[in-house]
Amino acid sequence: MRPLIELQNITKQFPGVLALDKVSFTLERGEIHALCGENGAGKSTLIKVMTGAHEMDKGEYIFDGDSVHFKSTHEGINRGVSCVYQELSIVPEQDVAKNLFIGNLPMKGSIIDYKKLYSESKKILNELGMDVSPKSLAGDLSVGQQQMIEIGRALTRNARCIIMDEPTSSLSESETDTLLKIIFMLKKKDIAIVYISHKLDEVMHLSDRITVIRDGQNIVTVNKNEITEEELIANMIGRNLENMYNKKEVTPGKSVLEVNNLSSKDLFNNISFSVRAGEIVGFFGLVGAGRSEIMRAIFGADKYNSGEVIMNSNKLRKGSPSKSIKAGIGFCTEDRKKEGLMLQLSILMNMTIVKLKELTFLGVIKKSKQQEITNHYIDSIRIKTPSANQKTGNLSGGNQQKVVLAKWLMMNPDLLIIDEPTRGIDIGAKAEIYTLLGELAKQGMAIIVVSSEIEEVMGLSDKVITIHEGDKTAEFNMKDDPSREQILTAALGAENI
Repeated sequence: MRPLIELQNITKQFPGVLALDKVSFTLERGEIHALCGENGAGKSTLIKVMTGAHEMDKGEYIFDGDSVHFKSTHEGINRGVSCVYQELSIVPEQDVAKNLFIGNLPMKGSIIDYKKLYSESKKILNELGMDVSPKSLAGDLSVGQQQMIEIGRALTRNARCIIMDEPTSSLSESETDTLLKIIFMLKKKDIAIVYISHKLDEVMHLSDRITVIRDGQNIVTVNKNEITEEELIANMIGRNLENMYNKKEVTPGKSVLEVNNLSSKDLFNNISFSVRAGEIVGFFGLVGAGRSEIMRAIFGADKYNSGEVIMNSNKLRKGSPSKSIKAGIGFCTEDRKKEGLMLQLSILMNMTIVKLKELTFLGVIKKSKQQEITNHYIDSIRIKTPSANQKTGNLSGGNQQKVVLAKWLMMNPDLLIIDEPTRGIDIGAKAEIYTLLGELAKQGMAIIVVSSEIEEVMGLSDKVITIHEGDKTAEFNMKDDPSREQILTAALGAENI
């Protein structure tokens, strides 16, 4: 039997960029096929060709034995090709049923057939194992549930191929487990899945086959059991990646930050810890445990009810980010796109926004100095961009994260808080950010890393603090070599660790 999808020598060019260079890709019925590569490798362009969002310049697209040339995503959907993108397209003010059947509502003449809408929606929700009313507002659902609605929407369109682009990047561990079960359920129904993720443990667990593309070209297609994770990484980045975390031995210096009995009603309780110069302290816990809320309170973005934050022996005023910045705290937030960057502005403006006062004389920005320091950070932390004037929204996730880092490094902080440092970025950029954090620690900066990835926290940190439902449950010195299971157990709230 022929494959469901055959892409043969697909070429796609944009002004100045050859995004796909004779790329070939096959997808069998009922197959989970992982598509791997760094940001900018061509993955997004390839799936947009598959869905009809982009037209190919050269090559042949064969779907179920027929040569096709989708000119729109509508044509792709009609043939059974749907995509669940990382950025969800839920309409929050509409109910679940209307979100499931958006653009495809059952009608009686010119009127919506609500009876059929809700009965068919209930069937889809049951199929997905969701205990949710079809009349519930979609905006009231968790991110994981909204992700399921997106998958359900594909099922209402009789999808034969569902492309999933970083589907677990914002999900909790339990939501991820649920999603993976749904994917295996879809496989049993003979639905083909194209799975894109930077989480290589998921790729190795889920996929039947793996295709790697790099610089717009095919590198390898293999069965999952024919490649190791290390070989997969080497194929993705074009080199072996030794010592991923590149942790440098640093003797911590004086205490930089002390947090004493910090509490905020219904968010976190009696949190105490310290961070010394040159020390990386990792915070680990399930999504919703209160980690980010603690960091926002320390920085002054949110107020707290009791306790104190002492920075370089001085008590900080609560609820005042400007005072925290002056005291030497930099804060890279969890959501770089919404809170860390102004995507419509240039790299230059994003990097220097917190330094504009120093770069201004008599109300005029010293543009030569602004350009000089921006170029310095572009070079020193290896941001891939044609110029400092590039719109930040056009950068890859890893390079956007570097812009956020550079913005705070310009302030020369004594303490850097970085929440989810590598969410949604590729393996090569991850390694570069890990190396950068290690270098900053060696230079004497105190660093707090908040992450949902236990390997990341363990690999980077000198000390790991676990948070469960707003409580600090344990503090591990990594020199004592605690196990992954010990840290996970503490993060799950088990006692007597």
